[in-house]
Amino acid sequence: MKSKILEQSIEKGIRSLTEYEAKQVLREYDIPCPNEFMIENGDMIEKLSDFEAKDAGINYPLYMKISSRDILHKTDAKVIAKASSDSEIVDKGRTILENAEKYNKDAEIEGILLSEDVSGEEKRELIVGSVLDEQFGHVISLGIGGVSVEVYEDVEFRAVPLERRDVFSMVENLKGRKMLQEFRGNPPVDMDSLVETVLKVSEILEENEEIEEIDINPLFVGPEGTVAADALITLTH
Repeated sequence: MKSKILEQSIEKGIRSLTEYEAKQVLREYDIPCPNEFMIENGDMIEKLSDFEAKDAGINYPLYMKISSRDILHKTDAKVIAKASSDSEIVDKGRTILENAEKYNKDAEIEGILLSEDVSGEEKRELIVGSVLDEQFGHVISLGIGGVSVEVYEDVEFRAVPLERRDVFSMVENLKGRKMLQEFRGNPPVDMDSLVETVLKVSEILEENEEIEEIDINPLFVGPEGTVAADALITLTH
């Protein structure tokens, strides 16, 4: 099953999907994502002032993120803010819009994405991604997230297509694999859900050859499943 979102993006000549669009692709393949609501461009501050989380089916705390194809690295651009109530989102929305203007005054802003905070003490951060290699084709990466990925480069790679044993092998070879077991009083993660999520990423790549890169960072994994908190997809054309 090819992704309808990706087909539409290709027809429009889009190369980099927004986070919101990338997560729609993940949802097409039943990869869990946070509850979200998009404040679309056009009088966004006024729309934020009228916003009520309970009516939108979203819970606090939540993250507010500028949605733009021209600003893919949102942390560097300081266009992410955390809000804990309806009363906070107008001022924080104004701040991230100003930061977007400072970072790239020519950036086309599509809106502000409101995304539930899905972190938690029992959840561990992982990174799942892919690159398109000239020799091996699509190659999936799985690594421990947070500080570990930058300090220890704790990442494993396998070429698509993957089978369950491939994913288990990737996990077993991670230096930080003990974090996925019972750790600091927290129960072990739902390994079956982690394996299924990585296999679904493999499926996405198998069925959509136009993908150049996928980056799910972080993928939260807990005792009861996984959630893709942020995602990036770029296409080859």
